[in-house]
Amino acid sequence: MIMQGNEAAAMLRKADALSYADMIDALERGTVSLEYSTEEGVICRHPDGLWYIACLEWGADFLSAIPRKGFSCVHGEGTARLMIDELGYCRAEGTWLYSYHGRKPRIDDVTIIPLGMDMLSFVVSRYSVSSEEDIASAIDNGHLFGAYSDKGALMGFAGFHSEDSMGMLTVLPEYRRMGIGAALERHLIRTALEEDRLPYCNVFMSNSISIRLQGSLGLERGEIPSYWIWTD
Repeated sequence: MIMQGNEAAAMLRKADALSYADMIDALERGTVSLEYSTEEGVICRHPDGLWYIACLEWGADFLSAIPRKGFSCVHGEGTARLMIDELGYCRAEGTWLYSYHGRKPRIDDVTIIPLGMDMLSFVVSRYSVSSEEDIASAIDNGHLFGAYSDKGALMGFAGFHSEDSMGMLTVLPEYRRMGIGAALERHLIRTALEEDRLPYCNVFMSNSISIRLQGSLGLERGEIPSYWIWTD
C-alpha cells in the first residue's frame, strides 16, 4: 500500500520514534518529497538531493526502489551494507541520531549572534566536514551562529546543515572546557523550537565528547544507527 507523507511519518513513529526522528519531522513538515512508502519502508528526498532511507521489512519492491546513486542518509546497518557491497556506495562511519523533546532551554550569559559572510573563510578553515557551499548557505540563511567573549573575540560557532540538523559545532582551542559548546547547542535548540521544527543532530559513534554533550543537554538517542554514504 502506497502511503502519503503523514501516514509514512506515523508508520515510522510507531516503529521507532527516536531512530527515525529526522525523517518523521521532515515528512510532517513537508520538507522532503516522498519517493517510496509501503510497509516495507520509506524513501524520501530532500530538495538538496539528500536521500533518506529506512527499511522496516525486507522486500523486493523496497530493494528495487533504493536509489542507485547520490548521497544518502541510511537508517540501519543492514541496508547501508547492502548499498555499499552491492551498489558501490562509499563506506562511512556510523552515526547516532539524537533529538530533543523537552522544554526550551535557558538563555546563556554568552553573546551568540549570526555570522556574516565575511566569516566564511574562517569557518571553512576550521570545519572540514561540510563543503564551503553548505557553510555559505547556512550563513546566507542566518543559520550559522558565533559565540563571542566580552572582549569581542569569536570563541566558537555552530549552525544548521541544509537538511536542518544541528551541527558544525566548533569551539576554538583557547575557549574549550568553558561551556561554550553547550551554550551554542542550547541556542540551536531554542532556534529550532522557535521555527517549529525538531532539534536533532547526527553524532559519529567515535565522538565520545559530543555524545556526552548530547546527554547532558537532554537529547535522546535512537537505537538504530544511521550511515551517510554516497556514490556518483
